[in-house]
Amino acid sequence: MSEAIAKTCDDPRERVLRAAERAFAASGFHGARMAQIAKEAKMSPGHIYHYFESKEQIIAEMIRAHFEEKKVTVERYREAGDRVVDMMIDNLKDSVADKTDPFWSTLMLEIVVEATRNPEVAASIRSMDTDLKARVVSYLRDGVRKDDLESRLEIFVALMQGIRIRNILNPNLNKEAVTLILKDVVEVLFRRKD
Repeated sequence: MSEAIAKTCDDPRERVLRAAERAFAASGFHGARMAQIAKEAKMSPGHIYHYFESKEQIIAEMIRAHFEEKKVTVERYREAGDRVVDMMIDNLKDSVADKTDPFWSTLMLEIVVEATRNPEVAASIRSMDTDLKARVVSYLRDGVRKDDLESRLEIFVALMQGIRIRNILNPNLNKEAVTLILKDVVEVLFRRKD
């Protein structure tokens, strides 16, 4: 999501999406009102409706944009060959930093909670998750344990997503120690035969 922060807000749609992210992180999807999003975006609620039909469309666009950013990250593994696991390990420090950012942790948890209430959001997130995992599995070609690869990837994703929750519950989480342990976990999950 760091790219989303870095984007300029000259584009009104982007400005609305960034404002909505702040409003949703502060008040939740159901607690945030269009007036709050408009205030954050520094535009009128009516102006927002020129770009989005509803709050639900804003949520859907946020989720789609998040998926596109994750897809760009995953695509870096495409040409890595037998270095995919090395790249995963090299990126762990940044991944842990991303997962422990309180703003993004809150927003991502809000998206997951919304998926428990909204079948369309659930279907969208599941489809994107399936696509991303299939890409990673296809890029984990050489030098990687092949048995139960999808299940091992599921465990890795669960650990990474769980760090978000742990950081909310334990804001003093030792990120350096977690990163070092995760390096061993990645080795065990994807490379070691024993």
